[in-house]
This record gives sequence, structure tokens and C-alpha cells, in this order.
Amino acid sequence: MPYTILVGAYSKVITTLSFDPSTSPATLKVVGTTPAGSNPSWVATHPTDKSLVFASNEGAEGKVLLFKAKPDGTLDLIQEASSGGAGTCHLHIGESEVVTCNYSSGSIQTFPLSLSPPALLAPTAEPVKFEFPGTGPSADRQESSHPHQIYPHPSGEELLVPDLGSDKIWRLKRDDKTKAWTIKEAINTTKGAGPRHVVVKGNGLYVVNELKSTVTLHSYPEVGEVKEVKTIPGVMPPDELADNMLAAEILLTQPSTSFPETLIYVSNRNDPHPEGDTIAIFTPGDASSGFELVAQVRTGLHHVRGVAFGGEEDKYVVVGGLTVGAQIPGGFTGGGIKVYERVDKGRSLKEIAHLKEGEVVNPTGFVIL
Repeated sequence: MPYTILVGAYSKVITTLSFDPSTSPATLKVVGTTPAGSNPSWVATHPTDKSLVFASNEGAEGKVLLFKAKPDGTLDLIQEASSGGAGTCHLHIGESEVVTCNYSSGSIQTFPLSLSPPALLAPTAEPVKFEFPGTGPSADRQESSHPHQIYPHPSGEELLVPDLGSDKIWRLKRDDKTKAWTIKEAINTTKGAGPRHVVVKGNGLYVVNELKSTVTLHSYPEVGEVKEVKTIPGVMPPDELADNMLAAEILLTQPSTSFPETLIYVSNRNDPHPEGDTIAIFTPGDASSGFELVAQVRTGLHHVRGVAFGGEEDKYVVVGGLTVGAQIPGGFTGGGIKVYERVDKGRSLKEIAHLKEGEVVNPTGFVIL
């Protein structure tokens, strides 16, 4: 069966792709675009109504946009609203709320969400501001707070917000009276690491550190102190790390019949290797034994950012490289979009479809419907 893939980008549109793995070879093609403001870099769907699509506008005047997906996969705009900050780079979509992550202004903002009819309602609380006096070790990237993701803890009781600027992961809980998200405490990470995104498995908190291109496991007990257990490079061997390499996404697989093992996938950007950036695959282990790299897949892409799972049992992985004009050895810029099939029970990837550079400009985020 064909799948619809929505692509966020550093552009002015969300692109709709059709991906059909049943053909030989599998096909991937553009079927339409939807105007979506300035830099709709992050796209996401509602957890139960997948026809409701949300996008950020990552700019000086941040916005959040609400769309309705049409049968052909293109989108009708329902509403747009100020995100409550600047540089809106990520969205958390709950059943009845949307939370915007504002990188440039160091804040998040919660919007109540109506489903009938679909609408973003006016915020009932002020934005949560993350204070960070001074600068971090990376003065040009850590001059202030820069939250990069809003991750809902599996318990449903916390939001985790990794802050690249302050080297902290903020823990937020709901206020008992107002039910608004409020800061509970902060988890300190290695200075200069630049935490970007996180996932949680059991009592383990896994952090991808953008500025150091590393992955860190913290013990994360229900009660007690959060402690760092182990940090390993996102690219092996570690001496291959170039100064401008930046880790980007971290995803956690869910066990299934075809893929019984839980694994962690991490994307790495700006690798000077002639075969492009990598997707690294790790066994998560646990908070006592640590975790290990089992494979890294060269994508032939450059400046890989978002990565997404989709299809039955999350069988497919979609990834894109930005058309940034920065050549890697071999004489190409590494733009384009590729779809991989998970093989060897998820421990490796096989490329099955791709779009050439330029068919979608500067892809940054994906949703497979």
C-alpha cells in the first residue's frame, strides 16, 4: 500500500510525498505542496486524529499552524497562531494541548486544543521561561537558553525539555491548582555538550548531545537522583569526529513481531566522510549496564536532521539531507530524501527509495501517515 509522507523544511511549504513500497523498485515522488509560512521545520500529527497536522514556523516571529489533511495528502490550513516566542523548532502534541518549543527566546508555551471543531485556543498561562545567566563553553551557541525539544515522559506526568544553551534538561510537572506546566528541577549535563533531544526507556534517560556528537545515558529512577552512567560517540571510531559535526535526532523503537529488540537510532550531521552522514544504531541496555553501538549506516546525505519511523511495525525510516551548498568529498552537496527498510531485526537499514537533491528544498522533519 502507498504511504503519504509530509516533509517540513527550511522553506515556505510543506511537501507531500507518495511512497509505495509495493512496486519494484519502491517509488517515492512529490504529489503536492502546501504553503506553510516561513520555515515550517517541524511537522507532527495529533496522537489519535492523524488527519490533524501541526507545523512550526522557525523564525523571529514564531508560529504554530494547524492543518487538516485531505485525501490526496495535501493540507488545508485551519488556523495559525503566535507560538509565544521566537525560533519555534519543536512541538509537543497532546490529546488536548499543543506545547511550542521556542529555541531563540528560551521558552515554551502551552495552547489548549479543541478537537470539535479543531482549534488552537488562547493560552491560559504565560510562557515558561528558562533562565540561564552567562554563557556556556560554546560561546556562539550557548549565549542563552535554547530549548530544542519537548518530550513527554512515558508516565504522562512530566515534560522533559533538553536545553542546548544551558546544558540542562528541564523537568516540568503540572501545578496542582492551575494544571499549568511548571519547572520542577533541572538535570545538569556535561558542560559544552549541548543536549538536543532525549528519549526514555524504563529507568534510562538517553540524550543526544548536538555540540559534542555524543549520546549519554543517565539513570532516571522514579525516586532519587538522576546520574550520568555512560557517554559514547555518535560516530565510531571517535577520532573520525570533525569539528563541525553535530548530532541531531534520537529515536527509540518499540518491540514488535518482526523487530523484537528495542533499539536507539541517532542521526549525525556534517560528516566529511565521502559516503555522507550516518544513522547510528544502539542497543539501549539499561541504566546499570550502559549501551553499545551495533551499526552505523552511511546515508550519502549531508546535514541530516530529522528522521522518522513509519509503516506497519515502523518498518520504514525516512531521512533527508539539506541542500546547503557545502560539498562533501566526492563533489556533491548531499541533499535529497531517502527511505530505508529496517532489516536484520532492525539492526541495519537497506535503502529502497530516494528523491534527488532539489526535488524538496532543505528537508528538516518528516511524518509518515
